[in-house]
Amino acid sequence: MLETILIGLLFIGAVGYVGNRIRKELSPKKSGCAKGCGCEK
Repeated sequence: MLETILIGLLFIGAVGYVGNRIRKELSPKKSGCAKGCGCEK
């Protein structure tokens, strides 16, 4: 049972990470570098 919970949490974290990466890639780009490091001028 504990293994199932840990695997579920790991899976949810991985899906969230991938979703966040996709959302950042598809968001409109602002002026500045493409890395999204907050160096807009």
